[in-house]
Formats: sequence, C-alpha cells, structure tokens
Amino acid sequence: MTRNYRWTWNARIQKDTLAALQTMAGELGFVVTQASRYQGRPSPPDMLDALAAAYRLDPAATLDALRVLLVPPDAPDA
Repeated sequence: MTRNYRWTWNARIQKDTLAALQTMAGELGFVVTQASRYQGRPSPPDMLDALAAAYRLDPAATLDALRVLLVPPDAPDA
C-alpha cells in the first residue's frame, strides 16, 4: 500500500505489542512498498488502515470478527 499522506498517531502500548503487530503485519503481507530504508519491512500502519477500511465497508461484520478474536478490555488477566 502506498501512502499519499503522512499522518502520525501515537498510542501507548504494552512493551511487546509493537513486535507482535509487526509480526502480524508481515505474516499478513502488509509491508512497506515505498522506496525507503523501511521498504520490505512489516507495516502495522498499513494493517491498521486495512482494518479501518474493512470497518468502513462492513462495520457489523468487522466488529463481529473482532469480538470473536479479541480479549475484552474488562476481562480478568489469564
């Protein structure tokens, strides 16, 4: 995915979350395609853009899928 914009959003995440997001992005084929020093590396932002696109296309189905996969924020720690 080639970006026509540059927008930055920072969020505090758990220490190991970035590595997990990078691994997921890479395994799903979301990699930086723009010629740069990051070309070919996993791209969590592109993966998040695709998630948002899926939500815009079909909010109910996207939420249903995420409800099946995600641990609810109020769930006790396992």
